[in-house]
Formats: sequence, C-alpha cells, structure tokens
Amino acid sequence: MTAPLPSYVQQPGPSGADYSMATTDVVDLDFTLAAGISLHDGLAAQIARLGLVGGYVRLVETPMTTVRYVIPGLSPDDTHVAWYSKTYEAPMPGVIQDAGINCGALQDGPFYHCHGITRGPDGHLAMGHLLPETCTLGNPARMKGIGFKQARFNRVPDAQTGFDLFVAQQARPAPDNPEAILLRIAPNVELSKPLIECCQSAGWTRAEVFGVGSIIGAHFADGRIMHSFATEFFVTKGEIDLSGAKPQAHIEIAIVGLDGTHMEGLLKPEGNPVLITSEMILKRL
Repeated sequence: MTAPLPSYVQQPGPSGADYSMATTDVVDLDFTLAAGISLHDGLAAQIARLGLVGGYVRLVETPMTTVRYVIPGLSPDDTHVAWYSKTYEAPMPGVIQDAGINCGALQDGPFYHCHGITRGPDGHLAMGHLLPETCTLGNPARMKGIGFKQARFNRVPDAQTGFDLFVAQQARPAPDNPEAILLRIAPNVELSKPLIECCQSAGWTRAEVFGVGSIIGAHFADGRIMHSFATEFFVTKGEIDLSGAKPQAHIEIAIVGLDGTHMEGLLKPEGNPVLITSEMILKRL
C-alpha cells in the first residue's frame, strides 16, 4: 500500500515569509524566434528589444533540434530535501509540446526557468525541467506570453531551502493600478492560498494564473494522486475567481515526479503545499 503524501516537509534552513510579491503592468508578447538559436538567447533578445524587465512565455508545438532536461531527484545529503537527476537529452528532431518559461534575471543578466513536455520523433513524451541554454530551435517558432514592465523574478540564495531560487522583486517603481502580481511561494504553503489572498488584497474579482514550481506530490480534483513527494510542474490553465460566495482556485497543471512519470489535470482545492518553491503570476481579468 502506498504511503500517504506528507503535508509538510522540513527544510534544512529557517522558514521565512509565506511568499514574496511584486507588481507590474504587462504587455502581450507575440513574436517569432529564428531557427538555430537557443530558447534562452532568442527570448533574451526579444525581451531586451521590447524594453521589458522580464516575462512569462508559453511554448506550444515548438520545433526543436536539441532539448536537454533534468527531472526531480533524491538529495545526496541533508543540505537539501531534494535534488536533480542527471541531464537527459530528448530524442530529436521533435517538439516542445507544451511548456512554461519564466524569463527572469541573475545579477541583472537574463536567467530563465522552464518546465515542459517534449515529444520525440517516435511520439514519445517526456517531461522535466528544461535547460533553456541547451534547447535549440529547429525551425522559426512563434511565441506568445506576457511581458513585465516593472517587476520580475530574480535568482538569489534562499536560506530555507539551500537553493538559489527566483523571488519576486520590483525592478522599477510599482504601478498605481497594476495589471499583474508576481509571487514566489515558499515551502509548505498551500499553492492556492497566496493567490487568493493577493487577489483579495488587490480588489480583483478574477485573475488568470501562470507559473512553474514544485509541490509535495499532487492531489487532483478527480481523486488521482501523484505519490512522488518531489515534483516539478507548470500551469496549463489557471484562474482565481472571487465572484461567488467562496473563493475558487481553478489550477490545471502538468507535473513530473522522481521516476519521470508525468500527469496532467485539475488540482484538488486546498490540497497541494509547495515543496521547494513556486513562481506564480496573477494577471487581472
């Protein structure tokens, strides 16, 4: 019998705030990247060209010649609760079938975080933490997403987890009436709770949800469970709705576990605490 998932995983360092947040106005992104360049370099050039400080891009049926990735792994020591696998190379040519990529920064240079699903020439699907510097476009590819004008995710050391992680920070003065909220959600915080709280504080009735992260396994609304405690996910469709008597968080994800198995579906409300970090974006509707 499979042991139940824990609702809390003790991290090696001291706990801090449940989440960090920053606010921004956004622009819709819609551009084409040339063949033969990496996702990292192509996206960085476009974000710089548009004068943005960051963004979030969704990759759908994107033709690739090279994709390297890792999946969650067990930690080799007690300095982290989980780690990464060896680096895999997906069979190519193929496509990134679906992925989310958070375009942030490391010491004021571009640094990107991508979780996604690849499909090889034989139709085989694999999911993991894609390494954007090593992912090369096979043909010109159209990209869509949202660009951030005043806030972004910056990669900094995190004492609680022992990892260098993205946190939400202002890169420019916050707007008076922001169109989006960026959140970094900390370990053991239920994923939907800060999303609802931020919408309530902003006075928003509805917001679209984007992002990537890690939760403790996964409890789906239809009763399915991913029993791997270490995971990586991205949001395939998400919305916060405060128009009714009770706040609703509708978050659909794709998620991969320690053995490389991936699952997709609608998360069970109030049942999915963060493992290491989750980088989420709320866009006002």
